[in-house]
Amino acid sequence: MKKVKLTIEETLKYEREVIIEVPDEMTNGEIESELDYAEINAGRDGLDGIVYTLRRRGMENPDGFDQDLSSPDSVEAEILDYEVMDEDEDEV
Repeated sequence: MKKVKLTIEETLKYEREVIIEVPDEMTNGEIESELDYAEINAGRDGLDGIVYTLRRRGMENPDGFDQDLSSPDSVEAEILDYEVMDEDEDEV
């Protein structure tokens, strides 16, 4: 029987809520601008990166946020590539 090595990308999605405190004088437009900045510049680092960026820009998260990642809201997997293995290759 032939062996085929698959390269699979699995994406887990979580929906989480975080309470952020902003300075009283900050307008809705400024808040939106700061949130966009954090998402663009730190979104690839996940929730931790976004919260860290917001803190550095004067917003606070005094209560922290839920760190439980045991149960994602959704999962998606995509086969990116495959390779038919030589008969002498046993490891995947």
